[in-house]
Amino acid sequence: MIRLGIDFGTSNTVAVLSNAGREPRPLLFDGSPLLPSAVCADQSGRLLVGRDAQHTGLAHPEWFEPHPKRCIDDRIVLLGETEVPVERLIAAVLERVTDEASRTADAPINEAVLTYPAAWGNQRRDILLAAAETVLPGVRLMVEPIAAANRLIAVAGDRVAVGTCALVYDFGGGTFDATVLRRTTDGFDVLATEGRPDSGGLDIDAAIVNHLGTVLSARAPEAWAKLVEPSTLPDRRASRQMWDNVRTGKEMLARTSSTLIHVPLLDIELPLGREELDRLAAPVLDRTIETARSVLRAAGVDASDLSAVLLAGGSTRMPAVTTTLHRAFNLAPTIVDQPELVVAEGGLLTTAQPAAGEDPTTQVPDSAPVTPALTGEPTLPVADQQPPATQIPPSRRYRARGPATVGAALVLVILAAFAGARLLDDDPDRTQAGAGPAPTNSPANPPATPTPTLPPGIDPCVLGSWTATSQQRDLKIDGHPVQFVSRGGQKKTYRADGTLTITFDDRIVGATVYEGARWEEHTSGGGTLSYRTTDDGFLLYSNPKVKGDWKFTRNGRYTNGGAISMSIEPERYTCTDDTMIQVSSFYSIELHRDKPQPAASPT
Repeated sequence: MIRLGIDFGTSNTVAVLSNAGREPRPLLFDGSPLLPSAVCADQSGRLLVGRDAQHTGLAHPEWFEPHPKRCIDDRIVLLGETEVPVERLIAAVLERVTDEASRTADAPINEAVLTYPAAWGNQRRDILLAAAETVLPGVRLMVEPIAAANRLIAVAGDRVAVGTCALVYDFGGGTFDATVLRRTTDGFDVLATEGRPDSGGLDIDAAIVNHLGTVLSARAPEAWAKLVEPSTLPDRRASRQMWDNVRTGKEMLARTSSTLIHVPLLDIELPLGREELDRLAAPVLDRTIETARSVLRAAGVDASDLSAVLLAGGSTRMPAVTTTLHRAFNLAPTIVDQPELVVAEGGLLTTAQPAAGEDPTTQVPDSAPVTPALTGEPTLPVADQQPPATQIPPSRRYRARGPATVGAALVLVILAAFAGARLLDDDPDRTQAGAGPAPTNSPANPPATPTPTLPPGIDPCVLGSWTATSQQRDLKIDGHPVQFVSRGGQKKTYRADGTLTITFDDRIVGATVYEGARWEEHTSGGGTLSYRTTDDGFLLYSNPKVKGDWKFTRNGRYTNGGAISMSIEPERYTCTDDTMIQVSSFYSIELHRDKPQPAASPT
């Protein structure tokens, strides 16, 4: 029995393959689990998909459509001078998935589960199903947040106890879905779900492009007009390159604090920092929070009663997402290693799937026609024309059985709870057990030397001892966000057995000036924990053990203090021979590798 779970996304499509006797595994396209959803016609009229489409589209942008999913209301898409039904574009993407799955499994596909956004109504689902049935045997449709819940409820484990509720926050490239579910003895019940087609990664890209326009439209109005309203082949090629550069720069800011965005035609590079990106993304993220609160009201669940916030979708990799969610719900979100795969994986975990074309929620109409925010690319929907949250009546509530609990491996941050002066960190004081080798307890163990054979999940680059040279932490004083900056204050030692030792000296860990007063954070002590690395650049930690204390001073006078603790959150990293940069949702740190001391000469 060969089964296939497919998440047909706005920017990328992913799929998970399951056959008897083997664990489900991501389907790879040219070595990557991400298949660009782009479609491009060639000179013969044949439709190319994925990276082939992107490559051909560089030479012929007029034949290129990067986001067929956003064209579903158009019915007809113009590729060059040829009108192509949108069903054909969707079918071409799904056919590439099916062909790759059959080749990998060396057998035909028996059954497929295809997901769609919660905001889609009958018309859009019918178009999707019609396209899928031309290439996929036994295809079934499933709403995306329900599929995500199938996967994420397993990751959350004991954090979502029987009888408690969780929020699924599915933030993709083109859409956003929020779902409230309640854990039951045999799975979960979905209480309410709501989606927005105007809140995705592409909308943040559009905000960045609008920001660039405020700088460039006055400086070079003709060139900027060509980029946002391209009418010639060279202009369309330059416009597409600009959007690609914006997306790449946005993704880079999940790993570093600043980047440069090259603007074609003008041949200049404009700086973009993470703080600026967070400001530009804030309206989109605020809409997602508004939708999440709306779906909680529809489900009759108070935000304070949530046991977990579960993340899905590639856009959740932005550090601002976890920060915004924590501020809104006072919960550290639960994140998986590859959020892009959550929906596809969850589609295969369902034991009671809806029939083909059947929506497990109440029927809602499709959104109103979209209005472009920019005349270049992409086209953005109107925000205030979304369907209301869908509350699922008890008789139709969707029940699914989740798989066995999976231990979550997460990341280290140091949390200081400053009650006296109302200095609040953006991450809660909590720890979570996870899979991994048991840590040692002594922070004085010597640095490990990389071994020729390493266990899976250990990047050789991180092994050894590192000393922090700069660090930034986003905290709050009296409810106002401030940034504490330091030049060091900690040492990290990564060992080949999967353990990390972190130590703090008594120097200033961070300082800032707020309303004329100098605030300083001092930390001493240390701890150990287990770690592993992922192929997509994450350091994941578990089993933290810590001992030490911290204190805050205002103009040199003690204000508050206590025992240090470890909170856990995913952390991106980049590593070279001598430098490692680590980034979480509310801090970034640069470390330099400690040079080994020369051995003493024998006497």
